[in-house]
Amino acid sequence: MPGRPVSAIWKNSISTLTENFDLWWSNLEKHIPQEGCDVFFRADDIGYPGKQFSAMISAFKKNRTPLALAVVPAWFNENHRDLLFKELGPDLDLWCLHQHGYRHMNHEKQGKKFEFGPSRETQIVYGELGRGKTKLNRLLGKHFCPLFTPPWNRCSAETMDCLVELGFNAISRSTNVSPQPPENLPDIPVNIDLHTIKESSPQTGVETLQKLIIEAVESGHAGFMLHHQRMNKTSQLFLHYLLGKINNTPGLRIKDIRNML
Repeated sequence: MPGRPVSAIWKNSISTLTENFDLWWSNLEKHIPQEGCDVFFRADDIGYPGKQFSAMISAFKKNRTPLALAVVPAWFNENHRDLLFKELGPDLDLWCLHQHGYRHMNHEKQGKKFEFGPSRETQIVYGELGRGKTKLNRLLGKHFCPLFTPPWNRCSAETMDCLVELGFNAISRSTNVSPQPPENLPDIPVNIDLHTIKESSPQTGVETLQKLIIEAVESGHAGFMLHHQRMNKTSQLFLHYLLGKINNTPGLRIKDIRNML
């Protein structure tokens, strides 16, 4: 995937960001529930490694923090797999490699974007999901996790029924989205958008991110969504900083998404 626009928040200097968050962090700690808060990270739109991807992975390796990597089957092949494993190694258990749609293509002519939305026939949806799962199983083997992240964090009820039939164990979308998944398909949602915040002002972007983090922590569940194609040098440095702060804050529990079922 080519580079994508970088959010205004990352036009701040890294010193401005860290100074701001250092002052704010003690306020965040006051919002941690007595029973603590589970924290996990999910990175979307994975196809093949590049410089931005390497920078993101470096932060998680350095901080020994698990990351769920949502792989788009149509973007993936044997060469990409070999490059990915080389980048992720030697401890591949740190990464939850799972399925992100099929082609990551919008099929809705009106309204919100869906790859698997209301206009698509169930038979076609089932076929694409199944082909994607078969391909990732073949390429990733024991490192493939039967978790599904729909592009744009949304899909139809029929799609989720197909996921159950195909043997997926869980889905990961955004919080408070509809329709509800079947009882036998747990939803592990993200609620903090780290790289696609839409505010046009760098300072407003900071305020929005801090608000999202507080609301998530108060709920006892903080799921961070990452997009490496939207990262610049500042956001890469901030990711190192953020992982360090979270790992060293009592009450914030870093989780592997595979252990959250």
